[in-house]
Amino acid sequence: IQDDLSKCIPEIAYFTLPPVKVGNDSMLGLRFFDEEENGYWAEEVSEGVLYFLSLLCIIHQPNPPKLLLLEEPEKGIHPRRIREVMDFIFRLAEEKGVQIILTTHNEHVLDEFTTRPEAVFVFEKDDEGATHVKNLLHDIIEPSHQKSIKNETSQIDFTSNLGENWMYGLLGGVPEEVL
Repeated sequence: IQDDLSKCIPEIAYFTLPPVKVGNDSMLGLRFFDEEENGYWAEEVSEGVLYFLSLLCIIHQPNPPKLLLLEEPEKGIHPRRIREVMDFIFRLAEEKGVQIILTTHNEHVLDEFTTRPEAVFVFEKDDEGATHVKNLLHDIIEPSHQKSIKNETSQIDFTSNLGENWMYGLLGGVPEEVL
């Protein structure tokens, strides 16, 4: 956990779990240290650091859960570090056999699924307020390619700029007002 945390967040050299007194109770605190041995309590670091540490704890536990639900795993994470977070999530799924369901409204996270379009589901509300779910590969890309072949038009490459294509509304799942 320490190595992975330092690899992705180089400003943190290590962390400790020192005992702390809270009223009459003894508990474990969480303290982070940089290379100069400056210490920071958990409440002094960003929410993204704490979120990433919790994700690492899930990844590294001996018996991780078989199903993990993650809402916006990019929350509090610098956009340049989203790839590392997603790599850890993919590694957890592949190495430990964990099924992961995650939600996002972030084009950078979506870009990490460029080679996995079958794993992306787009949720969209219709005019009556009903939600419809479409699989990116089977319900969006393949029908579009079939239509292009039939009409002898060029095919749209949905996955090369997946996040951008989603932001522009080419995949659905974007509020009408934004388009």
